[in-house]
Amino acid sequence: MKKLLSLALAAAMALSIAACSVQNPNTPPASNSNPGTSAGSQNPGTPAGSNGGSASGAYTYDESDPYPCIAIYRDGDPAADAHATVTSTDDITWTIAVCLQESNPQSVAVKLMGQELEELTNGHFKWDIFYNSVLGSESEAVELVRNNTAQFVTSNVTVMSTYVDTFGVFALPYLFHSEEDELNYLSSSPKAYELYKELEETAGLVTLGFNCTGSRCLSTKGVKQIKSPADLSGTKVRSMEAQVWQDVISCLGATPVPVAYTELYTGLQTGVVQGQDNPIANTVDGKFYEVLDTFYETDHSYLVSAYYTNPTAWDQLPDDYKAVLMGLLQKYQGNYYHEEILKFREDCAKTVADAGVKIVPQSELDMDAFYASADAMIADKYMTGSYADFVNDVKSTFNY
Repeated sequence: MKKLLSLALAAAMALSIAACSVQNPNTPPASNSNPGTSAGSQNPGTPAGSNGGSASGAYTYDESDPYPCIAIYRDGDPAADAHATVTSTDDITWTIAVCLQESNPQSVAVKLMGQELEELTNGHFKWDIFYNSVLGSESEAVELVRNNTAQFVTSNVTVMSTYVDTFGVFALPYLFHSEEDELNYLSSSPKAYELYKELEETAGLVTLGFNCTGSRCLSTKGVKQIKSPADLSGTKVRSMEAQVWQDVISCLGATPVPVAYTELYTGLQTGVVQGQDNPIANTVDGKFYEVLDTFYETDHSYLVSAYYTNPTAWDQLPDDYKAVLMGLLQKYQGNYYHEEILKFREDCAKTVADAGVKIVPQSELDMDAFYASADAMIADKYMTGSYADFVNDVKSTFNY
């Protein structure tokens, strides 16, 4: 039963991840469109201080303050170091599968990584990048990497529940209380590292790192401003079909009503539902702010991308190439991407606020009540087997 739940969860999260960081809020989309894959809030192809051309000096960051990103868990792998001395001359070309458009911040980060990687390896390690799902859907691209037809791909971390059921635990509401906590855990937890080893053994995928594209948040129409889950009693909030997503809405205090994404705008407009829990990017992308009046920064589920290669491709790399690649992953998919996605979220928030929607920060919510409600739901339905081990480990790690 839990395996079937994980499969449904993986499919739903794959759709969510594609949506949450991609739409330009200054470009009006179709009101009921599926979340798109267009550019972020500024042209990320020209980072601040960059000439938009050569990789060298295209982006600099404070190396003393790395944003949690990379996971080095394999015995014998070198430390990440973009400044490592490269003496190897192995000619290697990787095929890179990117499911987003080239202008998307994640895609731009991949492009900048590839450019600087080639430069730092004296032209010997090259990336051949294919954008916009040219090589197939996200799940198809992951399979290409598994069989070494491609060598690098990004996918929502919970999609890995297709291969190892336990990855589904990372979609539970309020498992983490902040984006930084989740990324720190995924990047450094010994227990998470055990999971990556299992994924490599089971599915032939090597986990390289992570970033967060956004979070799911509650928003409502015609409902008195709330403070805690108790205030949402009887409120109909849209959910996806899978039971886990209905459980998420229930723990927020509302009544889950399954509604297709394409029907959500009309559902909010006509009162079929009185709320939704999409990320702010989706709220802009679907123009849901036109039929909402309050947006709550509940951040009850973070949408995390992971970066994968395969053991064959990884083990063929000399250690100096590995060190430089991981250093650049930290530089671009860690710090650079984090800065770009923050700008994008700010633009989305401005679009929503300018439309007259009130944005309620967590400081005006009883977050302890939300955490307690989620804990009770998880204890009732998900504290079995490996899920329980991870839930308990997260609580112990962060003293939740």
